[in-house]
Amino acid sequence: MRPLSQIKRLLLWSALVLLLGSCGAPSKIYAKDSQLGVYFTIPATWHEIPEEDIRSYEVEGADDAAKTKADLVLWQKAFSESKETSAREVLRLDPPKSLTAFARVRALTIQESDAMSYNGLRDLVLPVTELIAGSSEVVNDFELLGEQEVVTEQARGLQTTFSFTLKNGGNETVHQTALLSNDRGSIYFFLVRCTTECFDESQETVDEIVKSFTVKGRR
Repeated sequence: MRPLSQIKRLLLWSALVLLLGSCGAPSKIYAKDSQLGVYFTIPATWHEIPEEDIRSYEVEGADDAAKTKADLVLWQKAFSESKETSAREVLRLDPPKSLTAFARVRALTIQESDAMSYNGLRDLVLPVTELIAGSSEVVNDFELLGEQEVVTEQARGLQTTFSFTLKNGGNETVHQTALLSNDRGSIYFFLVRCTTECFDESQETVDEIVKSFTVKGRR
């Protein structure tokens, strides 16, 4: 039988090993581009959707204008709670079944830069400005849940939360951050989205992810 002092030492050593192990395991993934000065965090258990998959899906069958915009992407990252989430679910309007986050930084053409306004930022995914006014051939039951202006040292824009139902079914809630750089040369775009039921159940996680999105601008 081991002496009591030896047992105590073993217990202390086991506790120390567990403590060090837990400290070594990151609780979050930091997605960032230091040159562009943009980052956000998501839970460490989430799965990344390969950037090359997003690019390939976006340009497949696209017209020249869409391909030109894809070529202007400076950085993009997408993550989901589920490893089954594909690039298709990131880019299409159909609601992803698992909470998904997508960030993109894109340069603007001269024409886009001259024309970009808060309405333009609001309408990057859906024609939200028109939907607020009342009619759509794309979605039903559109509801603006909240909107606020965001101003940083390097960019300004809007955070907009809305929900809608596609004509072919499927209710979705989206939290959208869209910022225009002060030099009007690029946009910073960040989406967190899911089915409305999933979004509501994950509100605390959504809030943490949204708050983590930071734009410091180019170095």
